[in-house]
Amino acid sequence: MADDTICAPATPPIYSSIAIIRISGPEALRVANSLFPDAGRLRPRHARYGTLIDDGKPIDDAIVICYPSPRSYTGEDMAEIFCHGNPIIVQNIIMLLLGRGVRIAEPGEFTRRAFLNGKMDLTEAEAVNHIIMAKSEWEIETSLRQMHGSLRDMVQHIRSLIIEFKADIEAGIDFSEEDIEFISTGTALEATARIREAIGNILGRCRTGERLSHGIDITITGKPNVGKSSVLNLLLNAERAIVSDIPGTTRDIIREPFQIGGMHVNLVDTAGIDTPGDEIERIGIDLSHRKIESSPFIIMVLDGVAGMGEADGKILEKTRNKKRVIIINKCDIASPEEIQNIQNRLPEEAIQFSALTGSGLANLTDAISRLIKEDFIEIENSFIADVRIISLLERALGITTGIGELVSGHEPPEIISFELQSLIDVLAEITGEITPDDVLDSIFNRFCIGK
Repeated sequence: MADDTICAPATPPIYSSIAIIRISGPEALRVANSLFPDAGRLRPRHARYGTLIDDGKPIDDAIVICYPSPRSYTGEDMAEIFCHGNPIIVQNIIMLLLGRGVRIAEPGEFTRRAFLNGKMDLTEAEAVNHIIMAKSEWEIETSLRQMHGSLRDMVQHIRSLIIEFKADIEAGIDFSEEDIEFISTGTALEATARIREAIGNILGRCRTGERLSHGIDITITGKPNVGKSSVLNLLLNAERAIVSDIPGTTRDIIREPFQIGGMHVNLVDTAGIDTPGDEIERIGIDLSHRKIESSPFIIMVLDGVAGMGEADGKILEKTRNKKRVIIINKCDIASPEEIQNIQNRLPEEAIQFSALTGSGLANLTDAISRLIKEDFIEIENSFIADVRIISLLERALGITTGIGELVSGHEPPEIISFELQSLIDVLAEITGEITPDDVLDSIFNRFCIGK
């Protein structure tokens, strides 16, 4: 455990009804008691109400809860002060703590201490930060599972397979002169394949989670004046894009974060695609074409009143191999015959839509949600992983491939055992059993102060 005691606000520095200040370290309980002379002796995990006193002067009425080691978040003695959420009061309490030998915590230091004290492994610690920074319900749910050990358990399972495999290999080394085969080449290859498949499974799920956590681009496209910007504004429930009856109003890319089906997506409004009227419009159309090519999902907007034109046909062809949803907009003013004429010319069923009234909005969001979940079939079982974890899993996969080649080539068991130990060490880096200090610094410096 650390020798010093740290403190920090665990809530933002804004005017609010309540604020929380955390203290952790060997002096945490003594310091907390000294601030509340009229609260009596503090009992573990019992809230005590009292007046914070400094030199006989009341600072605030507050509640304090103490958590003796090791049954605390950090594994150290901890206390939490719940005071009124005025930043001046919070600052005064922090100054009181500093005057008693406590120092301000560094970013992520509470969670770092929890990791160093064995309260959580590194995958769980990183999940804490993902929960705080999550942009969607899916990220929160996935991060919570990870904080409770979902990724750690899978890594530990693979390590147990490797350790068992390594034990069989090394038993053969110990009894090499007695001509006893502890593991055949075929069995060794099966074990290697099983380990490789398990690592590849985790890697695939981490890559899926990494893509989803950054947000999936969904591009809204169509010819000018079909209502693309109105569709964007309706989805966002905000006037984000300028709406006008003048064709070609949108000339640049507008990209806005949004949630669909609990997932983080980026809605992209593009310039209408048709014959450009000037150089600026041409540049906007070129950007639209590039965005269509790079986006995995498309919302194509058709004008229910104007009907299908040559430009619509070209956009349909351009998006033919994309995951797309087609909507027929302006259905509040288009006749049923006009809508049916458009539908008859489409290769798939379109959604009847009105950006003015909101009709069809639920159908649109449901259709997009289905498309994403069909494309990311592991969406419910994926992991939130950053470059560190993904690169370690890629290294592990490479080592496993090399082990398979060593086994196939009937290389000495000592070499195979050495490579198996290297594989164990790489997986240990994922959970933090082997982690250099500079890697820990990089991870926890991304946390907010107070966590």
